[in-house]
Amino acid sequence: MFGLERPLARGLFAAALLAACSSGSSTTTEATPAASGSPDPPPLGSFIAPSPTQPPQPKSPQPNPLGLPPRKIKLDPQRRVFTFSEPMLSNARIGSTLVLYAATAIGFDGDDLVIEGKGGGPSYKVHPGYVIPVPDNVKPRLNDVVLTEWNGVMKHAVVRRYVKDRIAVRYTDMEARAPEGLLKGVRWVKQVEGLQPGNYAAHRQEGEYRHVLLVSPFEAGGVKRWFCLGFGGAALIADEADLQRIPIKWKGKAGAVVWAEWAGTMRRAVMQSENEPGIFTVKFERAGKPEVVGYGLIMDPL
Repeated sequence: MFGLERPLARGLFAAALLAACSSGSSTTTEATPAASGSPDPPPLGSFIAPSPTQPPQPKSPQPNPLGLPPRKIKLDPQRRVFTFSEPMLSNARIGSTLVLYAATAIGFDGDDLVIEGKGGGPSYKVHPGYVIPVPDNVKPRLNDVVLTEWNGVMKHAVVRRYVKDRIAVRYTDMEARAPEGLLKGVRWVKQVEGLQPGNYAAHRQEGEYRHVLLVSPFEAGGVKRWFCLGFGGAALIADEADLQRIPIKWKGKAGAVVWAEWAGTMRRAVMQSENEPGIFTVKFERAGKPEVVGYGLIMDPL
C-alpha cells in the first residue's frame, strides 16, 4: 500500500512543479539565451509600439478643377460676383452639381480671384472661368430681364415695379407658385441677347437640344467652347457651334408651336397663354396638364 502511495505522491509533486514553472514563464520579462539550433529571438523593434498614424490632411482648395484654359478678367477688389462655393469647387468634375452663389471678390492671386468666405469663413481662390462678374451701381428699369439672387443663389427675373426702397421682381426660372420677390441691396446684371454669361442656350446633343446655362467662354485648339451647367446644375463643356441662343425675351401667340424646357430638354409644345409679362402657360405633346415656363425657358422651334 505504502509502496504505491510514494510513486503517486512523487507524480503529483512533479505535475505541480511543472505547472508552477509554466505559470512563471508566462510572466517573466527576462530574455533567456537561445538554445543551440533554436530560432533567434524577435527583433527589438517588435516590442516598440508603432507611431500613431497621421490623420489625413485636408485637400487643398482647387481653383480650377475642370482644367479650363487661362483667362483674365478685370475686377476691382470688393466687387460682387456670382461664383461657386469652395466645397463645390474642390470636388467639381464634369457631371457634378454646381450652383452659382452671390459672393464678393476681395482681390487677386495671380490670375485667380480671391473670394470672401461665406459667414466669416476662410477666403478661397477661383479661376476666372468660374465667375460671372456683377457691375456696380446697376439700377434696373421696369420690365428689364436681369440676373439677381434669391437666398444668395443666382436667379433670372423680370423687374415688375418699385416699392419704396425695394424692387419687386418675378422670378422666371422658379416654380409658378414662387412668390414675387421684394429685393434690396442685392446683385443685378442686366441681361443682353445672345450667347452671354448667365444666359440660357439650347445645346445640340445626341439628336436633341438640352437646356443649359452659360457660365464662361474659352478657346481650346482653335475651337470656341463654353463652360455650362446642364440639368440639375451638371457641369459640362459645349462647343459654341452646338449652341443656339434662347432669347432673354420672347413673344408668341396662343396656339403657336414652341419649344419649352422640360426636365432639361427643349420639347415641342403649344403655347396657351401669356399669364403676365415673361410667364407663359404651355401644353407639351403627349403630356398631361399644362405647365408654366418663363423667359429663358421658351423659344421658337429650330
